[in-house]
Amino acid sequence: MSDLPCIYDMSLVNEDSKLKQDIINGKALEVILILLSGSKTIKEISRELDIPSFSVQLYIKRLLDANLIKVIDTQVVDGKIEKTYDLASTDIEILNNLKNSYSKEDGKENIELSAMHFASMTREMIRNINKYKDKPYKVKAYFIKADQEKMKEFKKDLEELFEKYQKLENLDAEDTYGFISVLAPYKLK
Repeated sequence: MSDLPCIYDMSLVNEDSKLKQDIINGKALEVILILLSGSKTIKEISRELDIPSFSVQLYIKRLLDANLIKVIDTQVVDGKIEKTYDLASTDIEILNNLKNSYSKEDGKENIELSAMHFASMTREMIRNINKYKDKPYKVKAYFIKADQEKMKEFKKDLEELFEKYQKLENLDAEDTYGFISVLAPYKLK
């Protein structure tokens, strides 16, 4: 019985030191990518990631603490409380236009695959530049100090640019292009 006090006293997870690192590097990012395809419960996220529900609960707590996701529904299912989670902001979109373009039969699976593979798709886009040097491409990252109001104006410009890009779609074309944008505050360490 001497083990019990030790278990009660020790902190199994140091949330402060792990939070930032895990959101970027761990399964927490995969949870965000899953939620890009729509609202989910812990049970659904657990099934998609193929990890235990108690592990998903840890990531959900971290994402809630970071205000990246929110609870949108709470129900009692089989005598247990079941919460449904969604992204905290509508300004996080990846391939959301696919929600409307797929049929009901194959849509859910395709949307989830697209969202979950966002990071690998980005890497592949950059890797493919060498193979297709003769085709248009541009990869650029730039970090600036700027006023919040200026960034709000720029965000509107960026949304207009995305709309312009989406209007270029030609389903008969042979080439596929990806356009990825990330505008967010950044803090240097």
